[in-house]
Amino acid sequence: MYWRSSAADEITPLRVARRISRTQHTSHLKYRPDIDGLRAVAVLSVVAFHAVPDLFPGGFVGVDIFFVISGFLISSIIMQEQARGEFSFFGFYARRIRRIFPALSVVLLASLALGWVILTSEELVQLGQHIAAGAFFLSNFLLLGEAGYFDKAADFKPLLHLWSLGIEEQFYLVWPLLLWAAWKSGVRQVWPIAATVVVSFALNIYLISYDPIATFYLPLTRFWELGCGGLLAWIALNRQPAIGPLIANAASVLGCVLLGLSFWLVRPGSDFPGYWAALPVAGAVLVCLSGPSAWINRVVLSSAPAVWFGLISYSLYLWHWPLLSFARIVENGEAPIEIRLAAVLLAIALAWLSLHFIETPFRKRLKASQRIVVALCSALAVVGLLGVAVSLVDLSKTHGFENRLVTRKGFEHAIGSSLRWFEGKNHWLFLGNWYKTVQKMRLDPPPSAAQINVTRDSLARLAATATKAGVEAVMIFGPNKSTIYPEYLPDVLKLPPKRYASFFLDELVKIDGLKLIDPTELLREAKKSEGLLYWRTDSHWNHKGAFLVYAELAKMIGVDMPKVEFRQGPILYGDIAKMTGRKNFPVFDDDNWTIVWRDEPKWTENKHQKEEAPFGGSSDVNNEKPLSDKIVWVIGDSFTTALKPFINATFKEVHYLGHWREKLDELPEKLEQAERKPDLILVVRVERSF
Repeated sequence: MYWRSSAADEITPLRVARRISRTQHTSHLKYRPDIDGLRAVAVLSVVAFHAVPDLFPGGFVGVDIFFVISGFLISSIIMQEQARGEFSFFGFYARRIRRIFPALSVVLLASLALGWVILTSEELVQLGQHIAAGAFFLSNFLLLGEAGYFDKAADFKPLLHLWSLGIEEQFYLVWPLLLWAAWKSGVRQVWPIAATVVVSFALNIYLISYDPIATFYLPLTRFWELGCGGLLAWIALNRQPAIGPLIANAASVLGCVLLGLSFWLVRPGSDFPGYWAALPVAGAVLVCLSGPSAWINRVVLSSAPAVWFGLISYSLYLWHWPLLSFARIVENGEAPIEIRLAAVLLAIALAWLSLHFIETPFRKRLKASQRIVVALCSALAVVGLLGVAVSLVDLSKTHGFENRLVTRKGFEHAIGSSLRWFEGKNHWLFLGNWYKTVQKMRLDPPPSAAQINVTRDSLARLAATATKAGVEAVMIFGPNKSTIYPEYLPDVLKLPPKRYASFFLDELVKIDGLKLIDPTELLREAKKSEGLLYWRTDSHWNHKGAFLVYAELAKMIGVDMPKVEFRQGPILYGDIAKMTGRKNFPVFDDDNWTIVWRDEPKWTENKHQKEEAPFGGSSDVNNEKPLSDKIVWVIGDSFTTALKPFINATFKEVHYLGHWREKLDELPEKLEQAERKPDLILVVRVERSF
C-alpha cells in the first residue's frame, strides 16, 4: 500500500506549510508530525505481524489505519486546491506518480533479481504474474483468484503485500473526479463522501459471510475506509471553531484504545474486514481528528523516532515483505527468528536509502514536467511487461531446483501450493506440493496423533456400521507413483525408511470389520515383469497397475475376475505434464495400456450430473453379464478411475457415491437408513491424501 500520502510528501513540513500560510483560505492543513507518528504505528504493526505473527497476530490491521490516513491527507489536499482554484488532474496524478512509481519500480526489479536466483521455473512464472499485476496496480484482483491473505501459501508470495497498493490506486482513479464533480456542481462534498462510505461499508458487511476472500481484496468493499479519511478531511477543513483540549485529548485516548483493541482482538481467523475493520478505522479517525495538540499526538506520535519511521513507512512497507517471503522460501517454511529479524533490519536500512536516494530526488520539485511523468510511467510499464515475459517463458531447463544458486532446504516444495510438480529422472514427472506430497515423502514432519486418530475414527465408524448391517467393508490403498518408482526421483530427495502413510496404515489394519488392501509390495515386484504400472507424466496408476490391485480385491472377497489382456495404448500426455505448461514435453508409448476383453462385458451407467468427483462423479451401473450378484457401493478419489472398468465388469450393481472426502463421514448413517443394503462397501484412497 502507498503510505506516503502525508506530510512527508504531499505536505512537506516547511515548503507546503509556508505555501498554505500565504493563502487567504479560512482552513489550513499544516504539517502534522503526529500523522507521521500514526503512520509509524501502522507500518510497524504490519511489519511485526509479518515477522512475528504469533506475538502480534492483529498487526495486519495497520493496513486499515493507512487507508484512513491516506484518504484524510489526499482528500484534504484536493479540497484545498479546489478551494483555491489550483486543482488539476494532471498535477494530482503527477504527484502520485513521482511519489509511488520510483520506489515501486526498484522493489519489483529487486524482487525479480532475487527470484531469478532463488526460485524454480514455476515459481518464477507466478512471480512474473505478480510483478505485472503490481506494476499495473491489479495485485488485489490477481490474488483474489489465488490463496487468501491468511492462507499458508500466501507466505511464499513475495509481492503479496501489493494488494493494498492496488486498492488505493483504484480508489484514486475515481475519488478526485467525485470530489471535483461535487465541487463544480455546487453540491456539498460531504454528501458524496458519506454515500461512498455507507454503500461500501454495507457491501463489505453483506459479502463477508458469503465470500470473505473477495471481501478482503475487492476495492468496493474497502473504499469506505479511505472514504472515512475523506470524511474526516471535510470535517477538519470546515469545522468552526476547533475542538477544545479536553475533547481533543479524550478523542486521542479513545482512538488509541480502539487501535489497541484492534491489535489485541482481531485475528487472522476473524471475518475481516467486516465489522471488525471498524475498530482500527474508528481509532485512526479519532486520533487524526484530535489534532496535533492532544497530549498523545504531541508527545508520543510526534516524537523523533515515530516521525522517522513514518517518513520511511512507504519504502519500509515495500521492502519488508519480499525479504521475509524469500527467507521463508529458502528456509522451506517459517525462517528462524534471527533471520526474520535480520530481514526486518535490512528492510529498514533499504527504506532509509530508498527515501533519500529514490523517493526524495523525484519529489524535490513541486511541479512535475510531462517528461518526468512519462518517463516514470514508461519505466514502471517496462517492469510490468518484463514480468509478463518471465511468466510466459519456459525456464524449466535453467531453473530446476538443482540449478538454484541459493541452497533451499526444501527445494521444489518450499513455496506451498504454488509449485505443483517437479521433474525426476528420465522425464518422469511427480507431484510437488499438492497435499504436501514432498514434505510427507521426507517425513517433514511426521503425522501427529490427532491426524492419525481422525482418519482411523472415520473408517472405524464405517466398519462398525457395516459389520452390524452384515456388509463387507474394504479399503484399497493407492500408493503414490514415487512409492512404487523411487528410482526415478531426484538423487537429492532422500526418502526415510518409513512412509508417511504407514503411520496411518499401522492403525487401520487394527480396525475390526475393515479389510485393507495395500498393494505396495505387489506393485514393486510386478513392475519387474509387467512393464510400467503408472504413467510417466500422470499422477495415477494405469489400467494394468489397477488390474493387479483389483485382482487382490477379487481374491479377498471371493469373486471371479474378468478375463482381460493388455496391449500398448496410445501415448498419454498426463495431468502433471499439463501442469508444467511446457510445450512438447517428452512422452512415451510404454506406460499406457488398452484393455482387451476376452468376454466383452455389458453394463450401462446412469450418471448423476449434479454431483461430480475426480473419477467421473456419482453414478449407478447395472451389469447384464455380471460375474457376481453382489451390490457394491464405492466412494473414492482419482485412483478409482482405472479400477472402474473391472468393478463394472464384475458386479451386478455398482453405485458410485462420490468422493470419500465428502461422503465418508455421512456413509454410516446412509447405510443404516438404506432399505436395500449393499453387499460390499469399497473405499479407494490414494496415498497422498493421508
